[in-house]
Amino acid sequence: MSNFCISSETYKLSTNDIAVLADNELSARYTKRRKVVILLGDLEKGINDTLLCGRKIINKALKDHKPYVPAKIAFRTNIKRYDLITPFIKKLRGKYKIWSSNIYHIDPREIRRMKIERSFRNKNSAYTFSNPLYRYSEAERKKRYETLYESMKKGYDDNYPIEIMLLRMLGIKDTVNNGHHRMGIALECKLPQVAVNFSAAGQAPYILRPILRIIANIAIRLKQRHK
Repeated sequence: MSNFCISSETYKLSTNDIAVLADNELSARYTKRRKVVILLGDLEKGINDTLLCGRKIINKALKDHKPYVPAKIAFRTNIKRYDLITPFIKKLRGKYKIWSSNIYHIDPREIRRMKIERSFRNKNSAYTFSNPLYRYSEAERKKRYETLYESMKKGYDDNYPIEIMLLRMLGIKDTVNNGHHRMGIALECKLPQVAVNFSAAGQAPYILRPILRIIANIAIRLKQRHK
């Protein structure tokens, strides 16, 4: 699959969510691959997500009533291979960002297990940002958290999926890009699943990936520790 960028993580997604995807026109090339791979479409351009490979696995999971199936997420990037800057700069890669056409459901404990959150949010740390443009008074901070908590405690609203950006950190590691507060409340309320969507832009150059993978893993642990 050298023509595609591939997620750093494997996601245990709802079998039913994957089953409704149409097979990609290239699926015949990958029938022998024993894994499930979803190819992102482009929400803004009206291009649907498709199943690149793994239809037999999905059909068997449906037959066996398995609620979740491990899947990798692939995407095409318009960032040139020789571009060594754009994958690392937020403002630059934003020009190439695409969004999945579908939402998918996952156990929030799986997201926590994968260690892809850039921060952990709870009642004590909610809406505390270093950027002065997003600072709230203590009363407002607590009010915003309580409002979100009350709206979520009876179930997750699929209209507000948690965004996971593929290869966001250093062009090598997937991370939660938006939805850390919802993640914290989902775990606190012990919700069985949350809705997620995927975004993507590009990836780090091949030659740099081994060292960047090490740096990214260290960086995310430090972010989680200090927030």
